[in-house]
Amino acid sequence: MSNTIKVGKIEIEVNQNPSAYIPSGSKDFIDHDDILKNIAIGIRDNLPVILIGQSGGGKTSAIRYLAEQTQNGLHRINLNGGTTADELVGRQLLNEKGTIWTDGILTDAMRKGEWVVLDEINAALPEVLFVLQSIMDDDGYLVLNEKDDREIVKKHPNFRLFATANPPQYAGTKEMNEALLSRFPICINAEFPTPTKELEIIKHHLGAAVSQSEMAVKLVGFANETRKSKEAGNADYAINTRDILNTLRLSNDTEPMEAFALSFANKLDSIDNRALMATARLHLPTTKKKAMATRKEIKQTNEITIGKNYILNSDMQGVYIGMSNDKKIIGEWKQLGLGDIIGNISKENAVKNDEFKVTATFYENATTGASETEESALGDKIASMVEFTEGGNKGQTSIIIHHPAVGESAKIINNLYEIS
Repeated sequence: MSNTIKVGKIEIEVNQNPSAYIPSGSKDFIDHDDILKNIAIGIRDNLPVILIGQSGGGKTSAIRYLAEQTQNGLHRINLNGGTTADELVGRQLLNEKGTIWTDGILTDAMRKGEWVVLDEINAALPEVLFVLQSIMDDDGYLVLNEKDDREIVKKHPNFRLFATANPPQYAGTKEMNEALLSRFPICINAEFPTPTKELEIIKHHLGAAVSQSEMAVKLVGFANETRKSKEAGNADYAINTRDILNTLRLSNDTEPMEAFALSFANKLDSIDNRALMATARLHLPTTKKKAMATRKEIKQTNEITIGKNYILNSDMQGVYIGMSNDKKIIGEWKQLGLGDIIGNISKENAVKNDEFKVTATFYENATTGASETEESALGDKIASMVEFTEGGNKGQTSIIIHHPAVGESAKIINNLYEIS
């Protein structure tokens, strides 16, 4: 094994000392917002690192991944309100010969040069925080006051300390002690990944077919809506990446709404549960068959085919031209040229995750407006008539222009997916 690994341009050493606590089976961590790089700086320079962010966002997973890559033993301590200082430091125990000192997890790791990650540090008791402050100074050491000889334990050169914290609005957490927070030279704000990155994470854990499925894409979109709502103070919950992965795993054996209830909604109180499930029905696929439908990215206008279903995965404005379920009006649209469509039919706001079926196509050089036959001699496809099959516009018909020279057309093609 190489003596170092690289995280971006940051080079960190691989530990050569064996440990029973080296993590195993950690899949590659899909980095976002340079989380791995910033942790790696702390590892290289022997600086304590704290990661602050929502639960289920990958804070501990990132540390675990780097511990496995560098072959370092990792101890994870959950600092809930019941975790006492002696669990970290150690205690005197009675046996048949009298009393015997037993090191705590933190003391043991300091001696052996292993890593410690302190989860939910902002839920820790004051006595625990006092212990941590003593070892985080530049010359930090631990005094075993309860031990007969009051031994002083100094940090092994390979010892590293990490902490994670939920945002202060989380129930059960406290505002971070400023004196302790100042002792973390690196503080990482671990935000949720972007939708694109989250789908990449799904692909990594569950495979390409699941990441391209209708359920995955819609669930990621719905999760982001709950995060915005929580950030705005309109809700007390947000769907995290772990919740998404759990829901998708359950979707293999259950209907979409049941999978979502089992993995997330049932953890809420009854009022929030009912409200969230009602909203979820407007966002998530209604059947298992539909949930597992896959998406194919559209890269050019001539890939759009009459009779196939598509989804515009974007919040672009003014994309839909006209909106009607009147067959007479729709028939009149088919006779219009592109210039008439642009000039004479009002634009409507786009609705993210609307699904539609293409019912007619407007071609370049066509003698009439829309053709219902695939004839390549007519040239490039410049617009499509679509009938909405899911979403807020279900049952309506509209026109989408995807001619490269018109408005937002290039963005439309970049965000259009065929559903199969």
